[in-house]
Amino acid sequence: MNRKKSKLFISTLILILSILSGCGLSPARKPEIGPAGTPIETNSNPPWVERFSVAPTQLYDLEAIAATTFDGINKQNWVEAEAGVANLRTAWQETKPLVGAMKGVSQGDSALTELSASVAVKDRTAGYENLNKFMSSVVDVGKSYKLSPVADIISLSNAVRNVSFYLETTNWPKTSTKAKELDSAWGQIKPSLEQIGILGEVTETHSTIKQLREAVDAENAGSAAEKIGDLNESIGRIREHYRDE
Repeated sequence: MNRKKSKLFISTLILILSILSGCGLSPARKPEIGPAGTPIETNSNPPWVERFSVAPTQLYDLEAIAATTFDGINKQNWVEAEAGVANLRTAWQETKPLVGAMKGVSQGDSALTELSASVAVKDRTAGYENLNKFMSSVVDVGKSYKLSPVADIISLSNAVRNVSFYLETTNWPKTSTKAKELDSAWGQIKPSLEQIGILGEVTETHSTIKQLREAVDAENAGSAAEKIGDLNESIGRIREHYRDE
């Protein structure tokens, strides 16, 4: 290699290393002051490398607890709902030290407080909405873990709960809307869950979601409830598969 080519190679290597060092392998230090004052206080996502680690199993556990909490709220079994909220609070406190100051954590704190208050006064609608708000915050936390589909699994479960909530009172227009939203969400989520060892359950979930939408379109409450029961099993198996990886 002649001197000119050698210099070009070294210059190119230095440029590549400079780009990589500025790409976010570690977050840039937050400035104390900007052109118009102090920056807004926000929770940052973890460093770039950390985002490719596997999600803590506690995030999957929160989804399992949310399911029992929702069942209590939806059926107005307030003893079960209150127990679920207490378990969510305990699991959330165990989870927070593991995820740090990620996006979604402070929102989760607020939503959990609101959920507790709505269950205490036995407000079914507020309880359902605040539970979804809390779990949506957990989704935001889960999105930081690129190697785990935990955010997709929780988003899917939220969509199923939306259908179940309105089905419980046979509000067919809303149930139909939520069933369409579930079907659409599934189309986006399905590829992230397709993995050897769980493909059978993914295929089963795909079929059941289509059948649920057909049952809702036909306003067949019994069949729709049965399909939601089938989804409880299939999605529960998918959740446990990825939790135990």
